[in-house]
Amino acid sequence: MRQRWILLLLAALLLCPAAAHAANMFYVSVSEAQPENGLPRDAVAMSKVGSKYYLFLPGAANMGELRLWTEGVGEAEVEGETYKNGDRLPAELLVPGETVRVKLAKKTYKVQVMQGSEIAAVFVGSASGDMKKIDKTKTYREAGEFKMLDPDGTVAYDGALDYVKLRGNTSAQFNKKGYTVKLSQKTDLAGMGKAKKYALISNARDHALIRNQIVFDMAEYVGLKYTPGCVQADVYLNHVYNGTYVLQEKIEVGPSRVDIEDLEEATQRVNDLPLDQFPRKGPLKSTAGEMKYYDIPNDPEDITGGYLIEYENWTVRYKDEPCAYTTDRKKAIMLKAPEYASEAQMKYISGLVQAYENAIFADDGVDPATGRHYTELMDFDSLVLKYMLEEVAKNCDGNQSSQYYYKPADSVSTRMFAGPAWDYDTSFGDYARTSTRALLDPEGLYLTTRNSSRYWWPQLYAKADFVEGVRARWTEKYLPAMRVLCGLDTDPTGTLRSVAAYADAIRDSAAMNFTLWPMRQASDNIASCGKTFQKNVDYLQSFVEKRMAYLDREWGTPAAEAHE
Repeated sequence: MRQRWILLLLAALLLCPAAAHAANMFYVSVSEAQPENGLPRDAVAMSKVGSKYYLFLPGAANMGELRLWTEGVGEAEVEGETYKNGDRLPAELLVPGETVRVKLAKKTYKVQVMQGSEIAAVFVGSASGDMKKIDKTKTYREAGEFKMLDPDGTVAYDGALDYVKLRGNTSAQFNKKGYTVKLSQKTDLAGMGKAKKYALISNARDHALIRNQIVFDMAEYVGLKYTPGCVQADVYLNHVYNGTYVLQEKIEVGPSRVDIEDLEEATQRVNDLPLDQFPRKGPLKSTAGEMKYYDIPNDPEDITGGYLIEYENWTVRYKDEPCAYTTDRKKAIMLKAPEYASEAQMKYISGLVQAYENAIFADDGVDPATGRHYTELMDFDSLVLKYMLEEVAKNCDGNQSSQYYYKPADSVSTRMFAGPAWDYDTSFGDYARTSTRALLDPEGLYLTTRNSSRYWWPQLYAKADFVEGVRARWTEKYLPAMRVLCGLDTDPTGTLRSVAAYADAIRDSAAMNFTLWPMRQASDNIASCGKTFQKNVDYLQSFVEKRMAYLDREWGTPAAEAHE
């Protein structure tokens, strides 16, 4: 089976656009491999970009263990010396920044060698050896194999994938795609805790490549619970380099993720059929005040938690989830866990959500139907921290999309919580349309002023107690975080670093990424962040510094006085 998978993969490589640059293929494996095992999972193909050939080696490559592999011929000449499949290449032969001559059959290629930064390396192999079907739709999944090397070259995982699939909404339309992978067994990758599902975020719009990582680390620094862990990684798809990504935790219920009760598992225990086999009820099209659910006959004794929901301003996304609710003010609330919920469960969580929406839109903050104040329905501290994260980063989607909330069982808390954080590639001045050009100004509040009668955050900011909480946490938590990002202070825990440090850590990988994916301005984006990696980093640094200065005037004392 193993050999058959390799043969299928090699045949597909010759047909896929990224690898169709030569009749014969040249690979280099980046960690020690036994020749009799065939083409290793971490074998990197020579790539053609424009009219030039490159060998994109990950920073995790063991330069003393590079081995040659070919397809179409049994050997190759490298700088005049002949090497057979599985032969170790001298370390001095492939030098980053240098060009080597590789002869396959009768054709000679000039190949420029590039090596990434000291970050992780991820190798994804689909069963077909091709990403074409995967890249077309989010509903298609394909099994495969997966290997990950930590920055020091240690193998973190080497085994089967249950599937790899396309991920994202807007980002799924970009040329540089993002993916979700599900490992065959729970594995702790890069200290993120044992889980099967991980996301590969392409950061195609972020030409500094570090905004998601910065905001997640800031969320962790200020204490926003269940913030996804993430690491930078060089990613290879079916042996072909595909750029610098962020590998990060998926937002899901689990001991190493959002650690609340697994209500779906509890529901399955009291029902004979798989939950998705019961009839689905309710409107398939978003309708204010209505919900869709599964006609599951039995509920567990306690249905008060746990729930994981996602707020979307775009009601068109209601149709994408098995269970969802549309609030009276036409906000789509997608139930992420339990994925298949009963009528009673949907009534319970939608009732809480609706009461919360009613409360924040009331002048006194009280839901007239239940008499409960918004702070009795949603945890106050998490609300303040989550709002501030969106506003500090001036997140384009802060009012619109990817806003998560969770509800533990009543035995833990009778309130919902804001978070975890998710999706910040268009933050810190990276993206704006003509109608949202205020996003490009590091000064000014954004989430609380734009179309305030439609969204949730502006309603909270109209409450005096909420603003008081914001001011207190600015001085206590977010100002220190911003000072670390600006390079004025250091975080002794190492959770958060300066913008410059984040950039320096991926500089060589960024050079490879933008060789493969040249910077292009999206047609709907009026932001101009620079035409080189360094200019994008400089733009981000300046934006963060100016944002800190403005928010300190808005929410606290001047930074200089606060730290005398």
